[in-house]
Amino acid sequence: MTRLRFLAFACALCAAALVSSPLATISAANRARLLLSPAASWITHNDPAGFSVDLPPDWNVSKDAATGRIVMHGTQNEQVVIWPVLLQHVQLDARAAATLLKQLAQRSDPQMSWSAAQPVQGALRVIASSGELNAAAMLSWAASADGTSAYFYCLEAPPQIYRSSTDTFVGILKSFHIVQDPSMKNLGAAPGAVNFVNWNDPHEGAFSVAVPQGWQIIGGAYRLSATDVRYAVSMGSPDGQVRAAVGDSSIGGFIQPSQMLAMAGLREGGMYMLGDGSKLEIRRYIDGASFARLYAQNFISRQCSGLQVTSSNPRQDLAATFLQAAHNEGARGAYLTAGDASFTCTLNGRPAEGKYIAATVNPQPTAGTVWLVYRLYGYIALAARELDAQKVVTQAMQTWKFNPQWEAQQRNTANAAVQQDNIRSQQIRQRAMQAIAEDQRQTSETIMKGWEDRQKIYDEVSRRQENAILGTLDVVDPQTGARYKVSNFGDYHYMSNDGYIYSTNVPGAPAPNLREMITLPY
Repeated sequence: MTRLRFLAFACALCAAALVSSPLATISAANRARLLLSPAASWITHNDPAGFSVDLPPDWNVSKDAATGRIVMHGTQNEQVVIWPVLLQHVQLDARAAATLLKQLAQRSDPQMSWSAAQPVQGALRVIASSGELNAAAMLSWAASADGTSAYFYCLEAPPQIYRSSTDTFVGILKSFHIVQDPSMKNLGAAPGAVNFVNWNDPHEGAFSVAVPQGWQIIGGAYRLSATDVRYAVSMGSPDGQVRAAVGDSSIGGFIQPSQMLAMAGLREGGMYMLGDGSKLEIRRYIDGASFARLYAQNFISRQCSGLQVTSSNPRQDLAATFLQAAHNEGARGAYLTAGDASFTCTLNGRPAEGKYIAATVNPQPTAGTVWLVYRLYGYIALAARELDAQKVVTQAMQTWKFNPQWEAQQRNTANAAVQQDNIRSQQIRQRAMQAIAEDQRQTSETIMKGWEDRQKIYDEVSRRQENAILGTLDVVDPQTGARYKVSNFGDYHYMSNDGYIYSTNVPGAPAPNLREMITLPY
């Protein structure tokens, strides 16, 4: 759950408090009814801006694209304002929140004289009355390491209409929810909603590929020698629910075991060095389906715990396509096989599914023992995001394009004689290995950070839900940092030197033997 989704949840918790100001009342029976559903005749408005709200049939809604403010109007001068606010790199405390609330209320209706901010159910509220209109506004907020997300709510109506419209106001506020965060719009929140942009290899400019806009992209071309150039692109969605990849920079070429290698003391599992410094792993040829399965078990399992392969199948259809591509690249008579492996696992603590496809090729099956991984791509995704993952991988494979100038330069480099293990080759290989290690480190950090961030959000949501149900709140001793859960019957809390906590409804200078506790958001 994102911060904005959490704040929408907070909207439901404090909607009744907003309308139950001294300017309006609502019966317990009506409030219970509205908690279940709005009136049957209401219409659900699903806005492309990323929110949904239920409204009476004669109401209208609009959104200010510049500010993000959402305004709903009734036919009798009623108005409901919902305004998401994101304060980057700003930590909002109660005093600053009160100032922000007054500023937003003034911007919503500068003709009103708004009262001082008062705490209510973990938020702040101000009220106003001009004779012609009654109004109430509220601000709830949640802070994180990178800033504060807040929601501003404002209700206005003529006095008599206000008193008779409280059921309507509560129904609107409780029905409002974020369909997808505005910051995540078009970033894969729903199948088919992914937008793509062109991405160029940052290392050598070797290729370009279409990648999802706003996703984290890591990869490029990695040159380990004149002929050993590896390509990989890893793509991660902002919410951490999808990981897709094409290629793997840690996988190079292979050479099959032979009597000649055995006589030189080189056996399967070892490495064979070519004249330009390239290293080939000594390994028997592995068909595409087997390679996909082994890759999932040995490599993908590092990103997704508890991996279990559910199926592994040869893919003659893909083999035919890839073989034609290999022929077009000059590998006439090549032997190629392709296959896939599907699996289940746990991604960031949540059930996920994935699939990888691999094609392996021996360019000269009658004369050569060298073989390569010709294609390798796949994804890991939560169940609801599998279609997004498939679309991302398909788009990447269809748009991958090598730079013709780079290809021509690469042919010249590969054809040139390069001394075995000369200093330049060693430097090239060292730089490439460092780049590979750094990109793999970033990928691992991204996976772990995404899990940690989401876990913090889930914990915070659970804490606030528990407090809402039990009627409690959390306070912190500023001296020791110890946290206590107390009944939510006071606005100010003090601890004595003997360890007793006292609560009051009015502020005041604490006695010498008391210290004020820090109250966490409700």
